[in-house]
Amino acid sequence: MGSVGVGLVDCHCHLSAPDFDHDLDDVLEKAKKASVMALVVVAEHSGEFEKIMQLSERYNGFVLPCLGIHPVQGVSSEDQRSVTLKDLDIALPIIENYKDQLLAIGEVGLDFSPRIAGTDEQKEEQRQVLIRQVQLARRLNLPLNIHSRSAGRPTISLLREQAETCETVAFNFNLLRNRFTCTWTRKTGTE
Repeated sequence: MGSVGVGLVDCHCHLSAPDFDHDLDDVLEKAKKASVMALVVVAEHSGEFEKIMQLSERYNGFVLPCLGIHPVQGVSSEDQRSVTLKDLDIALPIIENYKDQLLAIGEVGLDFSPRIAGTDEQKEEQRQVLIRQVQLARRLNLPLNIHSRSAGRPTISLLREQAETCETVAFNFNLLRNRFTCTWTRKTGTE
C-alpha cells in the first residue's frame, strides 16, 4: 500500500457551499500548508452532487466525495424542511452513477428538531430515507457519514437494527483512523 505521511483529514466538510465559491483554491492551499492530507466532502441534497464530483476530479486524491441525502432539506433557514422519500428517489440514480468514485454515503442521518420534524410521520419518513441509504451503503460496501440532531438514541437504535452495516462502518472507520488523525474545520475569517 505504500507509505502514508502524518497529517490530518477533515472528515466532514461542505466545500460545495457557496461560501467557498470565491476563495476555494486559497482555502485548500491553506489546508495543505496546515498538514491536511485530505478533505472528506459531504452532500446535503442532490443539487450539490455534480459540484462535489467536479471538485473531486479537480483536486483528485485531496477532495474525497460523499454523496447522500441529509435529513434537513432546503438551502436557507427559511425554507428548511424534513427530507422525503421523493428527495431520495431523485438522488439515487446520481449516486449510482458515481458509486465507484465515492468514499462514503453522506451526509445522512436523522434530525428530529421540532422545527424540522414536528410530526411522527416526518420522523418515520426520515427513518425510511436513512434505512434506504444504509442499505445502499451496505450494497456498495461504503461507510456512512452520519448526522444526528435531537435524535441521538433513535439514530444509534436504527444503526443497531442494521447491525451488519454498522460493523462495516466501524471496520472502515478503524482503517481510516489507523492511517489518519481525523479532525473537523469550518471556514472562519481567521487563518
